[in-house]
Amino acid sequence: MFLQKSKKKIGLAFDIGTASVSAALFELRDGDPRPYVLKIFRKFYTASLNRDVSHFSKSTVVQFSGILEDVKTELNGVIPETYVIGLSSIFYLGKTERVYEKRLKTSAVTQSDVINFIGRGRQKFLADIGHDNLVVIEEVLMRSMLNGYSVGQPIGKSAEEIESWVHFVGTSRELYDAMTSAIKTYRADAKIRFSTFPVTTWLLMQETLTPDHSVIIVDIGGEITEVTFLVDGIITEIVSLPFGVLNILLCIAKSENVDLDNALSLLKGYTGNALTPDASAKLRGIIKKEMKPWEEVFERIWQRAARDIMSDVKMFFLGGGALVNDMKNAVAPPLLHPDLARGLHISVIQPEAFQDKFGAFGSFDGPGDFGLMSLVASMRYYK
Repeated sequence: MFLQKSKKKIGLAFDIGTASVSAALFELRDGDPRPYVLKIFRKFYTASLNRDVSHFSKSTVVQFSGILEDVKTELNGVIPETYVIGLSSIFYLGKTERVYEKRLKTSAVTQSDVINFIGRGRQKFLADIGHDNLVVIEEVLMRSMLNGYSVGQPIGKSAEEIESWVHFVGTSRELYDAMTSAIKTYRADAKIRFSTFPVTTWLLMQETLTPDHSVIIVDIGGEITEVTFLVDGIITEIVSLPFGVLNILLCIAKSENVDLDNALSLLKGYTGNALTPDASAKLRGIIKKEMKPWEEVFERIWQRAARDIMSDVKMFFLGGGALVNDMKNAVAPPLLHPDLARGLHISVIQPEAFQDKFGAFGSFDGPGDFGLMSLVASMRYYK
């Protein structure tokens, strides 16, 4: 009698950022929902403050293809079959649509009903966005209410009134085709899914993001900060702010006459309290000066929160910039309206907080890799 060998699938998750492209090579095993991270790959863009979306797209495809080649070498010619590509906000448009239906009589909600609701929401999303050259890459049913009551799973439950909120995301046909083509050059039968970090973070943190709280997720990337608003468990808006940790690194590099790699080492030394008192004081002065534009751009967030009268706000900092406590402290009182400040709870989330969802966790690099980690962890939500 022979024992059947456990089947394994090799996958690759990409974090397409504005400062770099990172990827996590992972393994999925039959009977185990936990992914096993094998190795992390990174490719950095050439730093410049004069780049536009077109430049980002072209640079991204180059770095993306470079990582595919590195993975092929790492696996001795074996090509992964499963891919998840996480896009930063510069590469997509997203919106949550409300779909409502009042029936003639009470009846059970079916799978076909849910598909119909999502289809109606998709049509509304495409009409609202008004872009012909758009590929819908994400459709997530975030919340359903039956007869005015919130339900986790509407299928099989009876109702006369049905209200659903579905989050949709679309990206450009050009970028979508470029990335899928690059993968299929290596493996024609590859399974490819696109995602966004607000959605993967929402999926991963549903157990902690209780519906009765207002939540603001601040993902501080290299050149852009992506801010996601959640109210009653629904993504209501995603705002991109023109500020990231690269702004600080460029100032450090200029002041210290070093390259960006050494500037990053200095910044990590500063955040880890590993510098001499004099060196730490000097960097603190550089960072404090750079915090003024950060405060100014973040004022948009509090204006938006005040507009919706958000209260008891939970704020989660993610991304590489979350390491810099000065950035977190810069949004605390007295900048805030007193009513908001009283109920504000600020936390920095490290990938290690979700280590139990992995068979092998790998070498994720602090909060800067939270997005990459969430992409890999989200595999358990998709069959």
